[in-house]
This record gives sequence, structure tokens and C-alpha cells, in this order.
Amino acid sequence: MLFSGLRSREVLSLRVSDVDIAQGWARVAGKGGRERQTPIDADVVGWVQTYLLVERPVTDTPVLFVVAKGRNRGQPLTPAGLRTIFRYHRAKAGVPAAHPHALRHSFGTALAEAGVDLAVIQALLGHVHVDSSVGYIHLAPVRVRAAYDQARQVRRARS
Repeated sequence: MLFSGLRSREVLSLRVSDVDIAQGWARVAGKGGRERQTPIDADVVGWVQTYLLVERPVTDTPVLFVVAKGRNRGQPLTPAGLRTIFRYHRAKAGVPAAHPHALRHSFGTALAEAGVDLAVIQALLGHVHVDSSVGYIHLAPVRVRAAYDQARQVRRARS
């Protein structure tokens, strides 16, 4: 979620056939039944491939992420199961409070701070309206000052 900006529901609805490991893309079923293609980080591709080859229990379900242990082994992972996994790793990392959706916000903010065009952020996050994407942009004062200073230099150079 941190490397792709996917919503929890989008992650949980991924099917094995939605992931193109060779090309590094995933077909994502977003809100309102809209489908989009999104690139997958090279490290994530490797993790997914390892998961499919080594860790994923044998099951008939087409859903990508399934329960690995316990009485529900092989069943699709539920939202509650994802939250449990998230809480476990959050506690292990010593993070006092956060939620899975915060990873999506971090993804959008990191893209904005890297200077990625707002239309690209909109496409990657699967937003219909650009106004929704603007909410993910929280520019640090240092970046605002740098952009301001650069604009002033350009203006002075033209004068």
C-alpha cells in the first residue's frame, strides 16, 4: 500500500491474474467499479513473486492475498485480517498509532514532494476528480520556500 497507493479494499480485491509480474503492473478495481492499471515497484514485484511461490497456501480462490495460518487458511484475507496484520507490524516497528489508509496518504505526499505532476498522482490514486488528489499534497514549508525563491530568480533573470 505504501509503494502503490492502493486502498485497503483494492489490495484485498486483487486477484492473482490481476498482477503482471513480468511487466510490473497490476489491474486494480477501484471505487465505483472503475478499473485502472498501476505500476508495481520492483521490490514489491519480488515480494509478490516470493509470496506466490513460497508462502501462499494452496487454494482454489483467485484472490491474491489469503489467510496463511489457522482455521481460515487459504480463505481470502478480510479487512479485519488486514487490520490485524497492520497492527502487528505497527507494534513491532514501535509506531504508536496509524491506520492502513495512512500508507496511501504517505504515497501521495511522497509523489507530490518528488515533484510528480498532479494529473499523474490523480491517475495513480484512481481519483475521478483532481480535487481529491490535492488533499494528499502536504508540501513542507522548505519546498514552498524553494519554489518561491526559484520563481523569483526566473523573474529577475527576465528583467
